[in-house]
Amino acid sequence: MLDYRLKTFLLLSKTLNYTKTAQQLHMSQPAVSQHIRYLEQTYNIKLFEYYNRRLRLTEMGQRFYQQVLALEVQSQDIIERLRQEQENRRLLRFDCTFTFGEYIMPPLICRWMKENPNTELCMRILGTAACLEALDQGEIDFALVEGFFDKAVYESRLVKMTHMGLVVPVGHPLTQKKEVMLNDLIAYPLVVRQKESRMRGILPTGLAEHNLSYESFAGMVQCGSMNVMKTLIKNGCGIGFLHEDIIHADLVEGTLVEIPVIDFVLKRELNMVYLPHHQDPGLLDQIFQDLSEHLRQLGTN
Repeated sequence: MLDYRLKTFLLLSKTLNYTKTAQQLHMSQPAVSQHIRYLEQTYNIKLFEYYNRRLRLTEMGQRFYQQVLALEVQSQDIIERLRQEQENRRLLRFDCTFTFGEYIMPPLICRWMKENPNTELCMRILGTAACLEALDQGEIDFALVEGFFDKAVYESRLVKMTHMGLVVPVGHPLTQKKEVMLNDLIAYPLVVRQKESRMRGILPTGLAEHNLSYESFAGMVQCGSMNVMKTLIKNGCGIGFLHEDIIHADLVEGTLVEIPVIDFVLKRELNMVYLPHHQDPGLLDQIFQDLSEHLRQLGTN
């Protein structure tokens, strides 16, 4: 377990408010200040400073925070693993973004549970930022993400490069063209995720590089789920760009058609992300190997 003064430091680093920290720890504000002064004197560094009347971590304080947070995660991990050994079971905790959680992981999870019946598995589907926050807090062993993360802060392994393919309904006029260019698409309505979706960021950025936007298209349909997007496209409501893992089964079944766009390619990394100095690198190795083999069998890797 971490020293109680380090726990005070971690909480103050999040709240950046002495009063809120004192309230959450059920102690006085002077006691919080005393904990911070003790740490600053012990480690001979300045942890906090005021800028425009607001409390913030100093540069050394930020480095200290990362180190202490890593210690806290390791401490929690040790306690959890000892408990698992006593109960003769294994807890596997990870978060993932939508493409992983809905389309890649379910069959692999079924295999894991059959091969390891004593395993208790917890998977949540979250946005990239929420996955990384859970990782920082030691709530999960690793994260599977398709969004941006700082490779200077986290360790990672590239699971695959994925592309977003243009899909149209069977019999669409674009299927009759020998070559399709991006400008050929603007004559049709575009089906996209709603504005709140982080998935939307890839497509607008790619369009902007060609001096286009959603408004360039004949119309636009926004919806809240990938399955709804696929249904709308299948029924002729428009065309859309979807990740290859999401449309793989539909392409095999012949219910959607993917059209290569000669001058427009959207690619993105799918990564396994974890904290440096992970307590069980063997576990990460096994999961990465299983995931890679699973994708090879699916034919999408």
